[in-house]
Amino acid sequence: MIGTYTRFRYIPHEGGFLLLSRQVSIFTKIFVMVLLLLIPILILYTYSNQVSMGVVRDEIEKSSLNRLSFFLSQVDSAVNQFSKLSYTLGKEPEAVKFQTVHQSYDLFDSIKLRQTLSEKIKLQSLSNSWINEITIFSPSMEQFITSNPAAKYNLNYFQQYYSPMWGYQKKVTDFGPEYFFIRHSAEPSILFNDIAHANMIIEVAFAARNIQIMLDQFKNGGNEEPFFYHPDYEPIVTSGTDKELVGQLISRLDMKELSGTGSRTIELRNQQYVVNYAESDTLHWMLIDFLPLEEVLNPITTSRNLFYTCFTLFLVTGILSAYLLYRNVQVPVRELLKAVYQLKRGNFSARLAKRTNSEFTILFSHFNSMAAQIQELIEKVFVESIRVRDATLKQLQSQINPHFLYNCLAFIQSMAQLENKEAIIAMTQHLSKYYRYTTRLEVEQTSLRNELDVVVNYLNIHKLQLWRLDYEVIVPEAMMELEIPKLILQPIVENAIVHGIEQKLGAGLIRIEGELTDEAAILIVDDNGAGSSEQLTAQLNEDMNQPMNERKGFGVWNVHQRLIQRFGAKSGLVFSSSPLGGLRVTIKMDKHQIERGNTAYVSSVDR
Repeated sequence: MIGTYTRFRYIPHEGGFLLLSRQVSIFTKIFVMVLLLLIPILILYTYSNQVSMGVVRDEIEKSSLNRLSFFLSQVDSAVNQFSKLSYTLGKEPEAVKFQTVHQSYDLFDSIKLRQTLSEKIKLQSLSNSWINEITIFSPSMEQFITSNPAAKYNLNYFQQYYSPMWGYQKKVTDFGPEYFFIRHSAEPSILFNDIAHANMIIEVAFAARNIQIMLDQFKNGGNEEPFFYHPDYEPIVTSGTDKELVGQLISRLDMKELSGTGSRTIELRNQQYVVNYAESDTLHWMLIDFLPLEEVLNPITTSRNLFYTCFTLFLVTGILSAYLLYRNVQVPVRELLKAVYQLKRGNFSARLAKRTNSEFTILFSHFNSMAAQIQELIEKVFVESIRVRDATLKQLQSQINPHFLYNCLAFIQSMAQLENKEAIIAMTQHLSKYYRYTTRLEVEQTSLRNELDVVVNYLNIHKLQLWRLDYEVIVPEAMMELEIPKLILQPIVENAIVHGIEQKLGAGLIRIEGELTDEAAILIVDDNGAGSSEQLTAQLNEDMNQPMNERKGFGVWNVHQRLIQRFGAKSGLVFSSSPLGGLRVTIKMDKHQIERGNTAYVSSVDR
């Protein structure tokens, strides 16, 4: 059919937007395929119908022209017989004697000759099925012999109407005036219609009614309307012909352009007519036949209309079926997909409206039940995760505080043995401030300013023990009010002192710096202690994300895990070489989580 296209939709997502692609549904594909199958059928049938109508029309024209030609051949054959009759009659012995009867015959012979010639004329006239008249006229005697008793001939008549070709004029018969086709011949032949020099004139005529009878037979109940036409005379039509329609047709035809045989299509009375014509070789009249094209093509038109009606009904039925399929299948499926996407985005309260009298009722009911169970389970897991986090944080805090206390008590013990009261007083003062800060377990968060104050107390305690120790705190004021977990700097500073400064002779320096970027709040702890190799640094970074074991530094690992729980997977500790020569520990805290006042749910998702 066509290639599958894809529509895109953006949905809100943590940290930006999530781009989802939605493929074209199977319903749409099937619907488009059905349309694409119907369109070629419609085009093919329309083309086939047009070809069929053209072929039928051509065949009708050919058949009609053949019939016209055959009809004209019969007319011309009959007309030629009359033409030959005048020639044959002129050669009869009696006709030859009639030319000179006034010179050498007496009255008796003359009467007998006239009687014999009259019988032959009547016999010739009766031998032909057409209504006809045969007349022999002697100009010298002004006498005539004719088969029409009602006719009257004189020299003026022949001088006026003499024609060696077939003419058309009105004659008086026993039935009244009637049009005849007339042809004359003279013995001997004359020039320029010089009737006075002719010994005998033969007139052969047949009634136009003969043509009308043949036209009636030609029509014979068909749809055609044949008629004989000459621009100088009224047309010869069949009985029952619509003369007004024939007159309109004649007015639309340019007879000067018509010659031989041919066909044309003319519109009359808001209807198409096929006009066929053929010219008579003897009479030089035009035989014209016209018939309504609609009646001829009516079976094909009826078949075409029936096909289009069925096609329309099929299309309407298909559209209705498609609509029902769309409403009862596609729409519920789409609603189900929307609900699934809502569950995927974390909206576990999404529910589907139940449908009545639909197969999707059970499916929607089960989906709502499943969503409710998932929501209930998620809420239980969410609450449980918060409780676990609180217990873990308090456990970690309780683990860090004793670790630090052991070191302080060991120092006090040493100073007591040395009877250094000032060091003991300073240590207890700093230690009391430290524990006043750490024992407030109801407050898990603190500002960076308070955390730095505790670290300074801690460093001063160690400076009492290690005189060569010095420290620097360089943190911008903009970071001082950031809320962070308690006791995340002390284990790092302790690690720098124990594993760095104490392991190297000479002056020791610990530098604490702060930096605020668009993505994170960063604290950097540098020392100029013994440092570590690249391999050991890489091992430290890897151990931070592994479960706790005996060989790991307990305090530093606890800090890393607390940062991850609090600020997400993008936060934590990173170990590297320090520009001071020792070890650098970088504390990263996701700024977005700090600003949102992070929840345990986000932490669990990120993990």
